[in-house]
Amino acid sequence: MHRLATRLRTHLHSRTRGQSLVEFALVLPIIMMLTLTALDFGRVYLGYINLQNMARIAANFAANNPDAWTVSADPAIQANRLQAQAKYQKEILADAAATNCNLPVVAGVQTAPPPTFTDANGDGKPEIGDIATVGVTCTFGIITPVISNIVGGSVQVSAASKFPVKSGMTAAMGAAVIGTAPNAAFTGNAVAAPSSLGGTTSFTVVFRDTSGGNPTGWEWNFHDGTPLEHAQDPPNHVFDHPGTFVVTMKAANIWGESTTSMGVTVVDPSTVDFTMNPSTGNAPLPVTFTSISSGGGTNYAWTFGAGQGSASGASMTSANHTYNAAGTYSVTLTVTFPSGPVQATKSITVAAAQCLVPKLSGVKWNNAQAAWSAAGFGGLVSRLPGAPNGNFTITSQSLTFNTTQPCTSNVAVSG
Repeated sequence: MHRLATRLRTHLHSRTRGQSLVEFALVLPIIMMLTLTALDFGRVYLGYINLQNMARIAANFAANNPDAWTVSADPAIQANRLQAQAKYQKEILADAAATNCNLPVVAGVQTAPPPTFTDANGDGKPEIGDIATVGVTCTFGIITPVISNIVGGSVQVSAASKFPVKSGMTAAMGAAVIGTAPNAAFTGNAVAAPSSLGGTTSFTVVFRDTSGGNPTGWEWNFHDGTPLEHAQDPPNHVFDHPGTFVVTMKAANIWGESTTSMGVTVVDPSTVDFTMNPSTGNAPLPVTFTSISSGGGTNYAWTFGAGQGSASGASMTSANHTYNAAGTYSVTLTVTFPSGPVQATKSITVAAAQCLVPKLSGVKWNNAQAAWSAAGFGGLVSRLPGAPNGNFTITSQSLTFNTTQPCTSNVAVSG
């Protein structure tokens, strides 16, 4: 009997394990299909994000080089324009290859689509006031059989971007077409020159060339004792000591050059400070706080102490606050510079409010508390030792008439 039971359990265990393997074999293809589907859609979505960035890069290049797609009768100018077109193709094709994007094929070669330009004044030339537009379409292959049966073996994704043309590159002189000097322009931390920047040491600025007119050479002078830079976009520059520096950038090509500049003010964090007027007194105490910090701050935030609130604003270099209760309060000014916030903290001591002691002599005991409160005192009126009982007439008091005392004071009286 025991042997029969053992054989029966072994048989049932083998059936259960076999059933699990069959179920897993049935479910496994579904799991794999779902996983591959998620990967396919993820690849297409990531490709779309990268495609948007590719379109922006292409439109920005076209806005900086608007004449690259027009034909010049001057061989030297035309050679430069063809070189710009080749650079455009190289940049877009490199981005496409990095994201497995298949661009349209022209003459057997993947080719980035050329930009189109609006013609605001109808003169037939791309120039300031026109818009450069680039639309890019990529084809992404589908690896999941079920999805490919639904949408086909590939999916086309498109994106477009527009940038304003920054300059024209050619001008007519008689019957000849000649080039012009570039229009120097740049940004520092995304702020366009000639606007200024400010920060605290060590202040890092990212400079980027935005010149129009197809410059071929650049000269950056930071006027802080560091060497000149000749790259189109120089390495991130660190201003490591206080001062005001006029950064200049010269853009040049074979037709000439132009220069633009930007002021950069760098301050020492220790120069963040403020005054308090008055710096002490009795409650209620109105105080005016005034920043005496160095320039370059983009926001001023004041905190007036525990439970006293705060105020802030881009132009709030001064603030007013009234302290109604006695105590010592920590006041903090936070000045925000492009490089980050810097704080300064000071303490202000507020004494208890003072009240003028009234004359209680001649006042009846039953009316004494009302007279004491009417003078602004929050304390109590009590009897001096030996004072009469009942509603006696007061003849003496513990606090001298017509002197100032804290408004929280008590007073004792007698008849």
